[in-house]
This record gives sequence, structure tokens and C-alpha cells, in this order.
Amino acid sequence: MKLVTLILPSVFLLALFTHPIQPRMRASQDSDARPLSGEVTIEPGLSIGPLKLGDTRERALELFPKKAEDMEWQNTCGTTLDWVDAENRTGHGDLLIRVKKGKIFQIESTTTRFHTPEGITTFDHADKVAEAYKDMRAYTLLTPPSPALGDRPLVFWVDKKRGIAFVFAYYPAEHKRYIYKIVVFESNKNFCPEEETTGSSKWQPISPYTLEPPPELAPNL
Repeated sequence: MKLVTLILPSVFLLALFTHPIQPRMRASQDSDARPLSGEVTIEPGLSIGPLKLGDTRERALELFPKKAEDMEWQNTCGTTLDWVDAENRTGHGDLLIRVKKGKIFQIESTTTRFHTPEGITTFDHADKVAEAYKDMRAYTLLTPPSPALGDRPLVFWVDKKRGIAFVFAYYPAEHKRYIYKIVVFESNKNFCPEEETTGSSKWQPISPYTLEPPPELAPNL
């Protein structure tokens, strides 16, 4: 079922990674992309917008009603609800809601609709994260590269104590990495990176605050 995971985010990201959004284009995003509740803040270890860790599946669907383009599937980490942010004028993104035993344990945003208290959101550069978060560890996920994600392994900067991870993909047009996804999970607990586990051999530590895997892990870069 993992193939399904990539369908909507990949189609959306393929176009945006070829023509990435520049920071100046975000000036009107607050007025153009207000969530259903008006809440837009990503709180590490707690919530994304109005949706909180520990909420039920029913609560998720109440806040983000299912539309024709939305999807739901099972995976090794539980159930995933994919709410497509179709009304966001800066580019369609997704809110991925991970559910296990009826409770939400992980929430992921690939849309500019939501941002951290420091104003960090999708498509921002890594320096904004490094400035705001001082105790992060870095990892890479050695799954097969996706053209929609720049044909390079994803890089994760993780603050486990605070319960937040920033996922970086590569934008070939600018030869840089940008934030592809922001993940919120319960503090001091493990999370599921792209439906893998942190115990997987594909999940490898790299030097803190680096954006490319070392040659021994990714020799083709």
C-alpha cells in the first residue's frame, strides 16, 4: 500500500519542485489560505492547527471533512488520512493524519497553510530551522529516490524532546533543499518517517544540521 502514499503528494510536489515558491510569494498566504477553524500554528509535540495529538479519527474528520480528492489507507504505522489543501492559492499541499487504535499519534503538513510559532513553513530554507531549533539531530531515509522529491534521499532534522521534525527534499532547479514537510509527534516518543520505522536499516543518522547524506550512504550524489 506504500505506493498510494506517494500519489497525491508526488503529483503536487513534482510541479512545485520544478518551479519552487519564492519567499516573496507568501506575503498574502494568511488571507488566501485560512484553515477551516482559522488556526494555523504548528505546536511541537501538541498539534497542527486545530488538530491535536490524541484526538480521535472522528475529530479529525470533523475538523477536516473528507472531500472527493482526499484518501485513506492502511500502512505499517496504522491508518493515514490524507486531507488535500485544495483551496490554498500558494499551491496545493496535504495534511497527513496518522491514526493508531483510534487516536492520532502523528500529524504532518506539506502545505504553507500551517507554520510554527517562529513562522517556519513548507518551502522555507534550512537556516530558519537552524536558527530557531538548537538541539536537533539529523537523519536520512535510504528509500528509493523519487523524482517528485528531487531524486535524492530525504533528510530529517529531528527534535525528539520537543516532538517535531523538519523533512528536507531537494529542488534541482535551485540546487538547494527546502522544507518539504513538518511532522509533529509526541515528545520523547518515536515517530514514523514516511511510513518507515526509526528502527529500520533505511533510517540512518548523519551529522547534525547537514543537508546531504555522506558518500558512504548515498554514493550517487
